Amino acid sequence: MKCIVLLLVCMSIGWVHSIPTKKELRLQFKVQCCCCSLTGNDKPSWWRLALTVRYKVEKVVIVNRGDCLLGAEIHVGDTEDLNNPLCGTVTDVSEETITLSCHGMVGQYVTVSIPEREEYLQLCEVEVYGNKYNDVASDIHWLIRALNG
Repeated sequence: MKCIVLLLVCMSIGWVHSIPTKKELRLQFKVQCCCCSLTGNDKPSWWRLALTVRYKVEKVVIVNRGDCLLGAEIHVGDTEDLNNPLCGTVTDVSEETITLSCHGMVGQYVTVSIPEREEYLQLCEVEVYGNKYNDVASDIHWLIRALNG
């Protein structure tokens, strides 16, 4: 299992702080500076990561900023909407980091949303762990098809 490189693709309306320069990254450890995304005060507020291919997602780790993530849902799946299968719901915001186990859910999109209330969603660090998904059944289908002409 490895940490998948994250790219912020889109979110419900909001702001994204710019990508830090190398100098800013060096300073990040000296001062409290980070790059965060902030949605509008939407219902639902959401943030979505679009991976380049399908992954088996094992876990999602989010750095907590107070209690604003209480009730947030993490979904993993193959569509861009908010109806992908549920990985988990944030029920405890007492720790600095929140870890939700997705147990190998397969998908190309990882979404964090707050569906039940009008809320700003601010995310500064999201880590997605997993491995590229190899659909063996699909590979076998194409192999048989190739052998049969």
